Amino acid sequence: MTLQAPDFTQFQLDRYSRQLRLDGFGLEGQRRLRDAHVAISRGGGVGGTVASHLAMAGVGRLTLAHGGEIVPEYLNRMLLANPRDIGRPCVDAFADSLARINPDVEVTTYPEYVTDDNALRIVRDADLIADGAPLFEERYALNKAAVELRRPLVSGAMYDTEGYITTVLPGRTPCLSCIYPTKPPYWTDIKVFPAMSPGPGLVGAVMAMEVIKVLTGFAEPLNNQLMFFDLRSNMTRLLKVARRPDCTVCSHLDNNDC
Repeated sequence: MTLQAPDFTQFQLDRYSRQLRLDGFGLEGQRRLRDAHVAISRGGGVGGTVASHLAMAGVGRLTLAHGGEIVPEYLNRMLLANPRDIGRPCVDAFADSLARINPDVEVTTYPEYVTDDNALRIVRDADLIADGAPLFEERYALNKAAVELRRPLVSGAMYDTEGYITTVLPGRTPCLSCIYPTKPPYWTDIKVFPAMSPGPGLVGAVMAMEVIKVLTGFAEPLNNQLMFFDLRSNMTRLLKVARRPDCTVCSHLDNNDC
């Protein structure tokens, strides 16, 4: 059957035809993706995988924040960089790659890492925030911004062969600070951060699906759950998590705030 919709070109309908067949998604889900704006912190192994999948899925606008330049050690895990990009600003390489994946996606870049000082400026206009940052200082800044703006946050990280993903709906689910009141002591030095591409790739792929779920209402996101896996042992767990009444970031919110 040939799909028809006046607000999509035939090429777009053909491009997205496989996902349009999903029960509960369809053209309305595709419209919601097209009209959505997602802000992503970092375009590395985790964030770059999120951005790649969202571009392929047809999210209309992506904002990507990442400082520095491409160096050789990035290439074992970053989907949006290749050897010809070495020495280029990261966000320039990432934007070029995303344009090749899907030229219909509008990409805005910030050549800086997220901090407490710039988080609100970078994510304020987004409908949803995706946290692909490796350091907790950056992740906490995004979490605070999400709570202040009452925006959904999909947060994921990996260390070694372990991955962690959750979805935060401020006022309805635990925020990142509820789950991690203090950062793990071993999660400190990005210069010795161990990673092999399947780990951050899997985290990013699950995060992208969470983003799609939240934006479109398709399927069940990881509300009140933390997904954990370890690729060394192939162990996967869904851990129940709860809001902390003493959380310094989100305890003042109630269920009507999201």
